[in-house]
Amino acid sequence: MDLRSLKPDAYARLSNGRPQVLSKDRGYGVIYLGYGDLIFALPLRSNLNHPNGFKTILSDGLWNGIDYSKALVVDADDFELVAFKTRKNDEYLKIKRNKDKIEKEFIEYLTEYMTAISDGKALPQKFQFTTLQYFHTELGLP
Repeated sequence: MDLRSLKPDAYARLSNGRPQVLSKDRGYGVIYLGYGDLIFALPLRSNLNHPNGFKTILSDGLWNGIDYSKALVVDADDFELVAFKTRKNDEYLKIKRNKDKIEKEFIEYLTEYMTAISDGKALPQKFQFTTLQYFHTELGLP
């Protein structure tokens, strides 16, 4: 699990047909992790105002963190080679210390989403705005 940015051409490909996935011209810092045959990019947010992520530091009254609900399914070559630098080193250190927890929590989030879709259940509120809805093909979901 490393911190990187996505390449500009990755933005274009990922937002093709799903413009809600990314805002253009925004330098997202992401944590990437592999699960099965897929690679996920989990964006760093400067205002994580919901519980579907990992909160890192409080900055100007807002929580920074990693947003599980905005996960992207990406390719290995979508990442810049240069590491993404967080604004505060404390945030980077907290992410590194908690990488196993972050991975476990995201996989639980992903599994719950995939199970609900596969079972045809009504989605819980926490999935109302998830970007996972745009990656059903990659996730093998209907």
